[in-house]
Amino acid sequence: MFIIPKGMVQWQYNARTAPAKTLSAFGMPVFVFGTGIDDAVLAKSFKTDVPTVQKLKAALTPPNKP
Repeated sequence: MFIIPKGMVQWQYNARTAPAKTLSAFGMPVFVFGTGIDDAVLAKSFKTDVPTVQKLKAALTPPNKP
């Protein structure tokens, strides 16, 4: 998983002969924090700890509908 800060120029290069796939999302934190990705994996990806990821999830994901 690559997190690219807003406004940062980025590029990708596929050095293999097989086709590559990518998924990009802009400005939608629910795509990261609203998924089933394990909190420990997110913490490692964002270079933070699990309690911080849980706070971000609580603040950035919509509440569950009854």
